[in-house]
Amino acid sequence: MLRQTLCAAVVLLFALGVACTPSRRSSAGFRLPDGDADRGQTAFVALQCNSCHQVSGVDLPAAPSRFAEPVVLGGRVPRQITDGYLTTAIINPSHAIGPFPLTQVSVQGQSRMPDYTSGLTARQLADLVAFLQAHYEPYQPSREYPTYY
Repeated sequence: MLRQTLCAAVVLLFALGVACTPSRRSSAGFRLPDGDADRGQTAFVALQCNSCHQVSGVDLPAAPSRFAEPVVLGGRVPRQITDGYLTTAIINPSHAIGPFPLTQVSVQGQSRMPDYTSGLTARQLADLVAFLQAHYEPYQPSREYPTYY
């Protein structure tokens, strides 16, 4: 009986250890090098990101827009936006389409954003993320309930 219990405990510990191992696609261990927000703004314009996006609080040069309404990035958000989220949004935009009107940002479930995987350097990516991070303002949502009279 003790031997069966011990074997069951070993099997359970092994199963838990395997379940806690990050998968191949895990972001564990991922870290962008520090970027420069000023260079990121320059890259944002050079890559013509401003033809579809505005950045909250930033005066960018006018560019011919591909949309009736630009997709606004930055501003007040109810949670911290991570570097991993921004990196994924830039290099794999169809992975998770952001909280924007779907008809505006996607066609048949795929992002309208161009593929930058062959024309974007790691330095530009780190700088773009630094630029965007500088313009997000996370806030703690209120847990108070409104009082109605």
